Amino acid sequence: MNKTLQPDLISIMMPAYNAATFIGRAIESILAQTAQNWELIIVNDGSQDDTAVVVARYPDPRIKLIQQPNGGEAVARNTALQHVSGAYLAFLDADDEFLPDHLQKTFAFLQAHPALHGVYTDGYYINPEGDRLDSLSSQRRGPFTGWVFPEIVRASDMFGPPLCLLLRTDLVFAHDLAFDTRIVIGPDWDFTTKYCEWAQFGYLPDHTVLYRVHQTNITVQVDLRRRAGYLALCRENAIHLERFGECPLDVQTAVFYDLLVNLTTGQPERQTAVLQWPQFQSLPPAEQARLVRLMAGKALLNGEAGAPVAAWLEQARHLSPADKRTRLLATLYRLHPALCRAFLRARQRGHNGHKTSPFANLNQ
Repeated sequence: MNKTLQPDLISIMMPAYNAATFIGRAIESILAQTAQNWELIIVNDGSQDDTAVVVARYPDPRIKLIQQPNGGEAVARNTALQHVSGAYLAFLDADDEFLPDHLQKTFAFLQAHPALHGVYTDGYYINPEGDRLDSLSSQRRGPFTGWVFPEIVRASDMFGPPLCLLLRTDLVFAHDLAFDTRIVIGPDWDFTTKYCEWAQFGYLPDHTVLYRVHQTNITVQVDLRRRAGYLALCRENAIHLERFGECPLDVQTAVFYDLLVNLTTGQPERQTAVLQWPQFQSLPPAEQARLVRLMAGKALLNGEAGAPVAAWLEQARHLSPADKRTRLLATLYRLHPALCRAFLRARQRGHNGHKTSPFANLNQ
């Protein structure tokens, strides 16, 4: 998409749904910025409260309010993308806040580093009253700089909430990037993953943003099964990106582990289809075998009657004939499935119930 962008303007996108309680504070935090060359694009996504009334109290011409029927966060963010005019793109949800120097510091950083496409900062989690809790960095890995694509593919905790970011907008339009409207939990992670595929990033350790944690956060409201479904879509999208194969082997393996063992459990047709993807089949046979064995073991432990456990174990045995664990599990299952399940449960108890997934804190 070709679009003329104003070179020194920062476009801030703000999706809003029933945001009347906090949106005034969010807007005031933008008005208080030491950098004043910005536009705020608020997309009121079918709110049923006084969100629009609160926004109307701020008649600043830089604030643009777009009204639309409720379509969800990703739809609202795509609407905002269609209206941005600035060469820089910032993110602020209607319940969060910028500290006064956020735009100035991030803009100055990118001005001083023209080879970089984005920068992210530190900040604080806050409670509904605005009291500061832990820093954002306390829940992150890193910081990482440069080509951070493998780290954001590994897990969303590389950035955390997107309000800490400032991006160059031209890269968004150069690659026709958009938010996946199927995803309710994690559309920002999916979007920033696609952006990072082509971007170079810098990091500022300054605390410049406030992320509010409360019981109406979408991540709190969505049940675990639906959450897993949305994160599985994020995983699948990342796997199909052009440069996924350039990620280190441990990252690729971890992504498939999360998808096959954690997020799509109970969906054997979907899991079997993933095993046929060229990205999976490009993994070393021993890694393929381990993942298939772990997937089969999880299905067996869960008592998933529709899962083709025998076929999966045979596939794993064929991929890695020398693997003793796979041979043992396949033999036990062939002789006595119930005994095999009991064996796995005993092993699980032996690990004291600790989670083995490398993504135990994903998106928290």
